[in-house]
Amino acid sequence: MSNNSEVWRLFIAIPIPSPVKQAIADWCKEQRDKLAFQKWVHQEDYHITVQFLGDTSPERLDDLQLAATRAVSNIRPTHMEAHGCGTFGRADQPRVLWAGLSGDMELLNKLQNNVIEENGKLGYIPEDRPYRPHITMARKYRAGYKLETDIKMTNPQFGSWTADALVIYRTNMHHQPMYEKVAEIPFAK
Repeated sequence: MSNNSEVWRLFIAIPIPSPVKQAIADWCKEQRDKLAFQKWVHQEDYHITVQFLGDTSPERLDDLQLAATRAVSNIRPTHMEAHGCGTFGRADQPRVLWAGLSGDMELLNKLQNNVIEENGKLGYIPEDRPYRPHITMARKYRAGYKLETDIKMTNPQFGSWTADALVIYRTNMHHQPMYEKVAEIPFAK
């Protein structure tokens, strides 16, 4: 049982299966000497964020699980593929290196809208930016280093899978891996 002042930093995401995580990790290992990012994401922390919730009392977990269950009630398992890469931020000093996705993106956007709508009923406010689903691989490009490699030209293929669940993750800062699964909600069958 937690005390009333305890807070968890939570987010909702689609998990990535181990073979795809391994393929991403292998590619990232090959890129570390070429790309001067300060922080490479731990292989077990790869995911597709659906909604960031922020600091939350653990007592709200049951409500969040119910909201997620409602959000996936009309979502069927869907084929996803991780491939390619790109960056967010300035071209010469990007904030994020990401793996791209393909599959039923319309369904993925519907899922994200459902999650935001259900969590909105609980008082969670969505981020004020367009939803761009991706898998974060690295963060914080080092100042003073030129991005030498045109990473978009490499077009790595990381694998495919059937996305069939949402996960509520807890962030444990300064841990490796950093994200802990606290609940899993399967899609409708």
